[in-house]
Amino acid sequence: MSFRFPVVAFDLDGTLLRNTTTSLVLAEAMGHRPAVEELERLYSAYKIDNYEFASREASLFTGASPEQIRQHLRGAPWIGGVEETLRALTEAGCTLLLATLAWRFAAQELEHRPWFADASGAGMDLENGLLTGRVAQHIDEDAKLAFVESWCRAHGVELGQVAAIGDSRSDVPLFKAAGRAIALNATQEARDVADHTIDTEDLRDILPLLR
Repeated sequence: MSFRFPVVAFDLDGTLLRNTTTSLVLAEAMGHRPAVEELERLYSAYKIDNYEFASREASLFTGASPEQIRQHLRGAPWIGGVEETLRALTEAGCTLLLATLAWRFAAQELEHRPWFADASGAGMDLENGLLTGRVAQHIDEDAKLAFVESWCRAHGVELGQVAAIGDSRSDVPLFKAAGRAIALNATQEARDVADHTIDTEDLRDILPLLR
C-alpha cells in the first residue's frame, strides 16, 4: 500500500485517545479528576487559555515520576485499529508526528509513542527524577503548526507534503497549512476547515483518505 503524503501528523487527545484526554486519564488515576474536568470545561468555554490551563494543572503532578505516569497511562482508551494504522503507514515509508498540546512527559510515556519520530507538548521541570509541578515550556493553539513547521524545515519537507489528522479547534491552524486535513470524530470548528471528515471507531478508516 502506498500513500500520497510522506509525513502524517496525528493529534492525541480525542483523536488517538477516544472520548478522553491524557490529562483526564492521569487525573483519574491520581485522584484529581474533578479539578481537571473543571479546567477542561473552562478551556472549552474559552474562559481560560492554554497558559492558565497548564499553570493550574501542573501542580497536580508534583512529585510524580515518569514511571508512575507510564503506569497510569497503560490501558488508556485508544481508538480501534491504532497499532495497525501506525504500522501500515510506517511500513509504507511515512514519517509519523505526534502533534499535541498535551504534556510532553505524558506523550513520551504513551504505549504507542515509539511509532512517532517526534512529539510536541508542554514542558515541565524534573528534579531528582520527579516532576516539579512547574511549567518549563508553555504552548498555545498555534503550537501544533509551529512544531510541524519546525520539523519540516529541519528535514527538508514542505508543509504541503504533510497530512494532518485531528478533532478540535487546536488543530485548525495546522489543518489550514497542511497538504491534507482529516477531521476525525471532530468538532464543527475542525470540520469546517478540513478536506475530509470522518466519524469512526477504527483508525484504519482514514487510510483510503491518505492514498
